[in-house]
Amino acid sequence: MTDETESQIEHHLREALRHLNEAQDGDLRKTNAIALEQVSNTVSMVLREHSEDGE
Repeated sequence: MTDETESQIEHHLREALRHLNEAQDGDLRKTNAIALEQVSNTVSMVLREHSEDGE
């Protein structure tokens, strides 16, 4: 993975954690969809990078 990709992944993971923490502290309905989207995007990005590295 490139440094830029790792930086993007770290950003997405931090955002997902932030949203999950907000969900624990407050309005779960508001933050749940955002947190799930962030986690999904991060997992997709990691899988995409992993498959590209294997080619």
